[in-house]
Amino acid sequence: MSSFLMGSIGFSIQLIKRDFELTRVVASWHNIGWAAALVFISFILLGHGHRRPAHQTIRFGWALLILGSLVYCLSPNIYFSVPAVILTATGSVIAGNTTTAILGAHSKTALKNMFRSTGVGLFAASVSPTVIGITTQADIPWRATVATTAVLIGLVALKIVPELEARPEPDHADSKIIWNNTMIAILLFAFMTITMEVSLSAWALDLLTERGSEVKSAVLFATIAPYFVALTRIYLSTKNEHNLYRIWRFSFVAIGSGVLLVIFASSPTLTLAGLIIAAAGIGPCASIAIANASSTAQGSDRGIAAFVIGMGISNGTSPWIMGFVSENFGFAAAYGVILLALIAATYFFATINKKN
Repeated sequence: MSSFLMGSIGFSIQLIKRDFELTRVVASWHNIGWAAALVFISFILLGHGHRRPAHQTIRFGWALLILGSLVYCLSPNIYFSVPAVILTATGSVIAGNTTTAILGAHSKTALKNMFRSTGVGLFAASVSPTVIGITTQADIPWRATVATTAVLIGLVALKIVPELEARPEPDHADSKIIWNNTMIAILLFAFMTITMEVSLSAWALDLLTERGSEVKSAVLFATIAPYFVALTRIYLSTKNEHNLYRIWRFSFVAIGSGVLLVIFASSPTLTLAGLIIAAAGIGPCASIAIANASSTAQGSDRGIAAFVIGMGISNGTSPWIMGFVSENFGFAAAYGVILLALIAATYFFATINKKN
């Protein structure tokens, strides 16, 4: 459910850009604030996330999620909307990191858990922009949609979070990440996989409108690709065994061919087809990165923190880079960034899983 709300916030940055008449580079300050919250709060949780029962930590995160979403929807300008995104992201990482660390602690099923949880989560995150697209077609303001769903879903989440005991308090030394070669590779692998995922859809609305789609239709079509990221993960979660190298080969071919189609296409239909193909390939990547992170020798808390730091840096920089490149050199050049990230991610994938 938190993925649904964060999906709404993430997608609506493209809409608030239009409301405030911002450039893509300036609008990316929302993503930079989001990233800063992810990184900073991840470090804080390492030392302080065990002090209270896990359900209280998760509920506190949800309360911040609701408050931040409402402030965001009521923001009159970017000076309010950026802090609101930071507040919302803070709540998301408090609730999300705690939940992910619990799921990832079971090493035998970590990869299956990550495919399932991230697949279902991303599917929910994909539904939220679709809901915005449908309500926009009915002339319902996107802010009203996001605010209403934030309150309703948030209240349900606060109610259904189960009672959980406090997790064992780590030693002081265990609350700090030891930045050896493995942890650095995990952070960079996370950065590259999330860069591909975020960059694919960060400015898809502008991409489709630039290639001839009407704005209302583009709002709806821009939400389609993330479904294929989610469905790929959900499909893989049904498997009891996973050949990571075979999965990565599929991802490499699908991402490469899909992105090349986006780069060389000129019609919105072929562009959308390229986005869908690439999305199917991107699907497994972040889940593999999370599973690798949660099974490190330093423990799931520190592994997940390293992943979230890499994810946070990517969430902040990827939309900015895509916005800067697309505004100065065009979308064809911008989507070439994904191909570079794919090559780098493949290197870190091989490095980490060779060690494992």
